[in-house]
Amino acid sequence: MTIQYSAEILDKHIAPGVSAFTTAEIPDMTGHDPESSHWLANFFLNSVFRASFSPPMRAYAFNFLRRAQFAFAEHARARTSTLAFLNRGGQSIERYAEALFHWECFLGQSWHGYALLVTAWDGKAFEKGDGSVEQRLNALYNQMKHVESRIENGQMPSEATVPVWLENEGLRSGDATLTFAETADVLKDLARYATALMDPKTARAKLGARDV
Repeated sequence: MTIQYSAEILDKHIAPGVSAFTTAEIPDMTGHDPESSHWLANFFLNSVFRASFSPPMRAYAFNFLRRAQFAFAEHARARTSTLAFLNRGGQSIERYAEALFHWECFLGQSWHGYALLVTAWDGKAFEKGDGSVEQRLNALYNQMKHVESRIENGQMPSEATVPVWLENEGLRSGDATLTFAETADVLKDLARYATALMDPKTARAKLGARDV
């Protein structure tokens, strides 16, 4: 017989509100761009046989494509793990931890992708506290990355085990949220740049006045 734990136990020992986490409409982004798993390979071949970026843009583009490609991969893994947790009754600490790990990887790969672009183009991903998707993505990523300082400084709910947790609508921390629909929007945005940057010969035309 499988033990069914109470909401109080689940919320205290797995994550805040996990007992109410019962459904998740996470967009399946695996078919959004058929080339998403080949962006780096395409970039290599295009750079060898068509045209190549000059340094340092070549390094910015390579690392952006690496981040974007694996943001897609980690989003797919996060989606699979999250749905597996829910399909198993929402009481498995192993499944929940696996899902959080892949969401953390998605947040990191996505944020570093944006950071590479804004550094290459001397811009900003967001204004402080502007509430944009990029700002909230960065906030959630930093909260997962710096979990030890958030515990030490009391920046998590008093009985929380993790700085970022899952709700029916998406990812949440004490001061930021990102819906599952918005995670798909992040990938769509990264894909737009990746599609252009994977071919240095046509990148400038596709990106307009960007310095590539």
